[in-house]
Amino acid sequence: MKHYYYILDLYKNREYTIEEIIKAFQGETADGKGVFEYLRNQVHRLKQLGRQRCSETMESTLRSFMKFRGGIDLSLSNLSANIFEQYEAYLKGKGVTRNTSSFYMRNFRTAYKLAVEEGLTNDNQPFRKVYTGIDKTLKRAITIDDIRRIKSLDLNSRPPLDYAKDMLLFSFYMRGMSFVDMAYLRKKDLVNGYISYRRKKTGQHLTIEITNEAQCIISKYINTTQYVLPIITTEDIDARKQYITQLIRVNRHLKVIGKMVNLPIPLSTYVVRHAWATIARDKGINISIISEGLGHNNEMTTRIYLDSIRASKVDEANRSILDEL
Repeated sequence: MKHYYYILDLYKNREYTIEEIIKAFQGETADGKGVFEYLRNQVHRLKQLGRQRCSETMESTLRSFMKFRGGIDLSLSNLSANIFEQYEAYLKGKGVTRNTSSFYMRNFRTAYKLAVEEGLTNDNQPFRKVYTGIDKTLKRAITIDDIRRIKSLDLNSRPPLDYAKDMLLFSFYMRGMSFVDMAYLRKKDLVNGYISYRRKKTGQHLTIEITNEAQCIISKYINTTQYVLPIITTEDIDARKQYITQLIRVNRHLKVIGKMVNLPIPLSTYVVRHAWATIARDKGINISIISEGLGHNNEMTTRIYLDSIRASKVDEANRSILDEL
C-alpha cells in the first residue's frame, strides 16, 4: 500500500507519493530527468569546457529556480510561459531588480534552447511573457579629486581597509585593471618594468608599464605563491574561490572607504575601472587609446561603457542653458 503525502505545489495542490517527492528533489520527474538535473548537467558541461564564469551563473540560476519551486522539480516539457511569469513575480517579491531577474531568465533561456536543439522538449516559448532585456542603469564614476582623497587616507591602523585601498589604487595605476586580472597576475608576467598578461574575460594580450606608484604596492605585500598580489595566497586551494572571496571582502571594505570620503555612490573595484576611463576621456584622450587601455575588443564596447556618464554632461549643459531664462 502506497503512502501519500500532501505538499504545497506553487501551481496546483495534489497528493504525492514519497517516491515522487524524493525523485523531485533529486531532479527526476515521472517522464524522466527534470529541469534541475538538466541545469546541473549544463553547469558540469560548462566547467568541463573551461567556462568557469558561465558555469557559476548557470548554477546561480539553478539555485534561484529551485528556491522558487520549493525544491520540487518538473519536466522540461512542462515549462510554460505561466511558470516563468510566476517566477518573475517571485523574484520581484524578493526585491530582485529587473536586470537581475532578466539575468536569470536569459541564463535559463540559453539552457532551454539547447534542450530544444537536443530534442528533449518542443519549444513552448516559455519566455514570451517575461522581461529578458537589459535596462540602462545610471553609472557614475568618481573624479580624480575623489581618487586623491582616497589616496590621502591614513588607514595604517585598519589593515583590512588599507589593503582594500591599495587594491583599488593599484587598479587605477594600472589603467583600470579588473580585479580578476589583478588576482591572476603572475610574478613571471613582470619583465623589465612591464606587466604582460592576457585578460581573463577576453583573452586579449596587454602590456602595461609598472608605474612607481604601482611598484610601491607590489613591494608592500609579500606573496609566497606564483602570483604578484596577495589575492590568491594558497596554491593548494581553488584559486577562483580565493579570488571571489577576496573580491567580496575588498568591495565590502571599499564601501566603508567611500563613506569616509563622502562619495555619492557605493565604491567598488568596478567603479575605479570606470573612473579611469572617464577621467581619461575628460582629459581629451582619444577613445581608441582608452579602449586599448581598458583591454576592450573594440571601440564600440568602450563607447557603450562611457555612454551613461556622458548623460550627466548633457544635463549640465541643459542646466547652463536654462540658467539663461
